[in-house]
Amino acid sequence: MKIPQQRAIETRRRIVDAAYQVFTRRGYGLATVDEIAGEAGVSMGALYHHFSSKEDLFRAILEEHMRAEEIELSSLAEASSFREMVERFARFWLDHLKEKHELDPLFMEIFAHAARDGWARQAVQSFIERGERLLRETLRIAKAAGLARPNLDVDAAATLVYASMEGLAVLWAVDAEHMDLERMYEPYVALLTGFLVATTEGGDLEQFRDGMAALFAANESTAPSPTAP
Repeated sequence: MKIPQQRAIETRRRIVDAAYQVFTRRGYGLATVDEIAGEAGVSMGALYHHFSSKEDLFRAILEEHMRAEEIELSSLAEASSFREMVERFARFWLDHLKEKHELDPLFMEIFAHAARDGWARQAVQSFIERGERLLRETLRIAKAAGLARPNLDVDAAATLVYASMEGLAVLWAVDAEHMDLERMYEPYVALLTGFLVATTEGGDLEQFRDGMAALFAANESTAPSPTAP
């Protein structure tokens, strides 16, 4: 890679990191591109070379957040059964809420914007659709391999599982002091396994793993380049 390209990548990285810090500290509404440029230690010209607006910066953060989640989720298919994968998924989400708690107020603010503002609605819809699509395809693969309930409506199930995730996130963001996420783990596992997992033994775990590997490989190949200005 040429030195100018490497510098451009590093500058873009600093700007995204700075936007994350400013957005989580100040909130989206109060944050300014001037403050983000100052936090990143770059000129306004450099910032606008990589990002056209504050909205564009937030979209970049959403994209990186989703990519990081997908990388973490890709390891869940290594479980010894679909039931164990669902258990790992529940653990992943509850741990994720604790580790990324600083994002909760920002996401709630953007979700509120999505009810009124076109750009926010588009960004949030894209974020939700991507998450639901990953859940839907996972459940479709599990059903085809005989691991999920044979009568499972994968489209409805993906929406409901995603809604359960976001519901927990909202409750945690609003009242983390009085919400015990560890206490939620066993009931959440029971809820998800009872809803999703086939009640009879069997199924083709290797078919499921192959399908999941192909799914995440396809996601990787179609993901936007993090180096693009």
